[in-house]
Amino acid sequence: RVEKAKFVVEPKIDGLSVVLHYRDGLFVQGATRGGGEVGEDITSNLRTVRAIPLRIPVNSDQLSVKVPSRLVVRGEAFIPTKEFEALNRQLEEAGEKTYQNPRNTAAGSLRQLDPKLTASRPITLLVYQIIHSEGGKVPTSQWEILEYLKALGFPVTDVARRFDSLEDAIAYTETWNEGRDSLPYEADGMVIKIDDLTLAGELGFVGKDPRGAIAFKFPAREVTTTLNDIGVAVGRTGVLTPYAVLEAVEIGGVIVERATLHNFDYIAEKDIRVGDRVLVKRAGEVIPYVIGPVVDARTG
Repeated sequence: RVEKAKFVVEPKIDGLSVVLHYRDGLFVQGATRGGGEVGEDITSNLRTVRAIPLRIPVNSDQLSVKVPSRLVVRGEAFIPTKEFEALNRQLEEAGEKTYQNPRNTAAGSLRQLDPKLTASRPITLLVYQIIHSEGGKVPTSQWEILEYLKALGFPVTDVARRFDSLEDAIAYTETWNEGRDSLPYEADGMVIKIDDLTLAGELGFVGKDPRGAIAFKFPAREVTTTLNDIGVAVGRTGVLTPYAVLEAVEIGGVIVERATLHNFDYIAEKDIRVGDRVLVKRAGEVIPYVIGPVVDARTG
């Protein structure tokens, strides 16, 4: 049969994929996605994430649809960029180790054993998929799924758009190459999905990748440059924090001459030395940081 497909564009958030299970409207289990088949049970930690509704619908006045007796949804857990920077500033002032990036911080906070620590981290999530449902009708288009999840009380992205043509969908993704810094979280691209989920399902998979969706990755934000010196900043409380003095380099349209080195343990662990060619990353508004030396570039 001939199909005239619509397309939905959503951000590809750089976080930890989680699966949430609801029974009779109550949150009963949460897990990491794992390798796509076997996940890790992190229910008690996810219960501390305020954005996750423990009961759906959150506001029963807004929803005329019957909630399925069983509902399994997938979302992406992450720490917003501004909250990540604030967390690192707090840790720095307290003389504690700072974190390298929001994704690893969110993943580590959700997978460790103490729910109190998880609760103290500014983790949130956005939900984008229904994996399974029983005992109730759910929409059969991706756009309607997002609307339905929102009506149930789940947080969903506000930058998703639906288009009648693939050309328009691609044009929209390209606007985010420049606009990615305005997103409140780290994203490594945009995903174009066929709106009709029945059609998308019939197209099947190539390995683990669905034929009904394609990711457009943003340009990389990692560059190499020379580490000219290591400086030390003294915080308000007297905490010493090392920083990299770099040969000026452009990353994502911004000239970078300084980057964080986190702490002295990090420098020792990565064996970072003055004169090294180093890999530097800048993501969103997060302060650029040195990932580590390009060891192959060393002469001795």
